Amino acid sequence: MSFIGVVVPIFGLMLIGWLLKATGIFPEWLVKLVNDYVYYIGITVITFLSLHDTDKRLLLDPSIYLLNLLPIILIVVLALAAAHLLKLDRLAIPVLITCAFFGNTGYIGFPLNASVQGTDSLGLTAFISTFYTIIVFTFGVYLFRYYSRPEPGEQEHRDAGNDLKTMITGLLKLPIVWATILGLALSPVVLPDLLRIPMEWISASTSPLALLATGAMISGSGFRENLKALGVISILKLAVMPAIVIVMGAVMGMSGTVYRTSLLEAATPVGVTNAVIAEQYRADKTLASGAVVISTVLFLGSLIVVLLFV
Repeated sequence: MSFIGVVVPIFGLMLIGWLLKATGIFPEWLVKLVNDYVYYIGITVITFLSLHDTDKRLLLDPSIYLLNLLPIILIVVLALAAAHLLKLDRLAIPVLITCAFFGNTGYIGFPLNASVQGTDSLGLTAFISTFYTIIVFTFGVYLFRYYSRPEPGEQEHRDAGNDLKTMITGLLKLPIVWATILGLALSPVVLPDLLRIPMEWISASTSPLALLATGAMISGSGFRENLKALGVISILKLAVMPAIVIVMGAVMGMSGTVYRTSLLEAATPVGVTNAVIAEQYRADKTLASGAVVISTVLFLGSLIVVLLFV
């Protein structure tokens, strides 16, 4: 598909969502309703259905894990170094690190991969998106708990067992994790049309609504503070991370679906989930929200470059 065929639908829907929210046609309660539908129903269904229909031999390819885990590790190291060079406040450090590697792999990743590669790529997209989600809700949450300041009266040093319990409990509450498990476990079972047809309808509605919701969620958000940190996050997320995947793909001689999907997921702008986690752990939510906005705006330029390597 041409650049225009990919870029215009994605950014057009995001722009419509932004305009609807900015003009008041898309009120906050409706944004939340659409967002809840996309997150709890749409992405859950599309993940289950895509993984159910995916050839499981593809998921055993070690290059999937190498192309997605190694870039995350390198970005975390670079982000940690940048945080110390910038002398960021303790509450901003975990935000910079997670924002630098955890992108909008669901809301933007799904429609992006579907536009570039077709819907057959959504199984692998769902798997990689879940991979990122598990990392941010384990390692990412650990970072937030480590750097967050305790409440008055709370012990300074938290028990490691409680940290592990919190992470596991958090993972088990994520619909996408259960969708992944059930999609893989029930793959030998043929879904009756009574279930498959409505699930396909829900799947088809998810991408456009996700893009509208993304546009609406960034409407009215500001990013006037900590511009240096926002610049570092945007460079790491939109330029360095996809560049790592591109170099790895060239070295490994890869150009197929695994490489393309890994690259497109790595190239997505900062995910809204980062701001949610930052608020939950009393970290720098302003920095996280700003990173979502500015990286999403800059994504138009970075995507055009990334598409040259797909």
